Amino acid sequence: MQARLLSVVLCWTAVSQAARLLAVLPTNTKSHYVMYGRILEALAKKGHELTVITHFPMKKPLPNVREISVAGTIPEIKNNLNSIKHDSIKPDFIRNLEQIFTECVDSCDIVSQVPAVKALFNSSQTFDLIIVEVFGSDCFLPLGVKYKAPVVGLLSSVPLPWVNVQLGNPEAISYVPSYMVSYGQRMTLWERLSNTISVIIAKVLYTYKSQVPSQVIADRLFGPGPKLESLAQNYSLVLSNSHFSINEVRPLVPALVEVGGLHLSDSPTLPKDLKKLLDAATENVVYWSFGSMSRIETIPNDVLSKIFNVISELSQTVLIKMDRRMLSQNLTVPDNVYDMNWIPQQATLCHPNVKLFISHGGLLGTQEAVACGVPMLMVPLYADQALNAREMADRGVAKIVKLDKTDADIWRKHLHDLLTDPKYKENAIKLREVFLDRPMKPLDLGIYWIEYVLRHKGATHLRSPALDLTAAMKLEELQSYFI
Repeated sequence: MQARLLSVVLCWTAVSQAARLLAVLPTNTKSHYVMYGRILEALAKKGHELTVITHFPMKKPLPNVREISVAGTIPEIKNNLNSIKHDSIKPDFIRNLEQIFTECVDSCDIVSQVPAVKALFNSSQTFDLIIVEVFGSDCFLPLGVKYKAPVVGLLSSVPLPWVNVQLGNPEAISYVPSYMVSYGQRMTLWERLSNTISVIIAKVLYTYKSQVPSQVIADRLFGPGPKLESLAQNYSLVLSNSHFSINEVRPLVPALVEVGGLHLSDSPTLPKDLKKLLDAATENVVYWSFGSMSRIETIPNDVLSKIFNVISELSQTVLIKMDRRMLSQNLTVPDNVYDMNWIPQQATLCHPNVKLFISHGGLLGTQEAVACGVPMLMVPLYADQALNAREMADRGVAKIVKLDKTDADIWRKHLHDLLTDPKYKENAIKLREVFLDRPMKPLDLGIYWIEYVLRHKGATHLRSPALDLTAAMKLEELQSYFI
């Protein structure tokens, strides 16, 4: 009887604490949504009632989740590699940022005009908390004002320069490399100067390439109201897909919480056919994937031919995420290559016969390789990938090659070193232990802080006083720019 009564009390408590949450995630990038989807699913399983605007509806819908699918309104963001050299005189990081801001603003614009989305915003429905993506556009921040609800941001990367501004988080540019550069934490004088300039440029670009056009969209959607610049300083919480063990050691205000690796599964499983292949690989396996956004099949023929020639010399089985039907007929796929269109990455990396990961340096894949203790050959292509690769190389678990300067001898040497020198595997095991050693799982940590914001009605006490400094007071911040 007592057990039954306790069960009733616990159920009543869980229900009484359930909240109505609205999540608006307009960017059509699958790798970002891997993180977001895990958080939303966990919140739903805690009993919260969710309304989610998404390009990626749940495969197994939950009864307390209402999804407004915007799938098909925007092409999924892909990076074809047909042209790996650029004629533009702009530095790569400027082109990358401009592309990110353009894609994110366009996503906001298109999603905001979907009839089902407009109908939701015009309805009388209310919400206790708003969840938005923190990345390249703030156009949905006025939802916090509309529903008189706190706003939580989900950030799929390390803290970005403009996010630091929004949260009053210290920039620490003398030892924290910017998102778009590949410096380590021990920078030379020239690197610190370059890092400072890149941070300033990133903030200026964000203002004019993202915030200004996003303001136009927000005003059209919600009418005149507080400026996005002001609303962005009122996040109750931002969860960042980073962790000091594999990213940078940096200062963090209380409203910015690192939850890197929250998407990782406790018990990843392999399909039977793939498990059979990996189990039978007596000479072990090299796994090559460029993630969900970049297609190996689109690498220029002359470059891919060089890489295939090197791979053909390996005794290992080489498992590649690609579709060989899309390759040029002039290319010969090595006999030791096994290709698949889709590969469960974490389960593959954690198989004991997988000894090396050839990766583009995406953050999720890097976290998965670290969690499985697998060394990496990193081929950074875009955005933060060069920084991720540098961080892994600095920790002694990776080597780096450039796709636009493919040299067969360099590939051959790096593959040999990574596969034969035990120090890389030893360092990978040590890094895995540090990365996974936490007081609570990152997903549980993220859910705790979201519910903390709910319990404390927005948790305004987490907000940094730096956001309230006058312009004159902020002058002292200039000292952080001195080298």
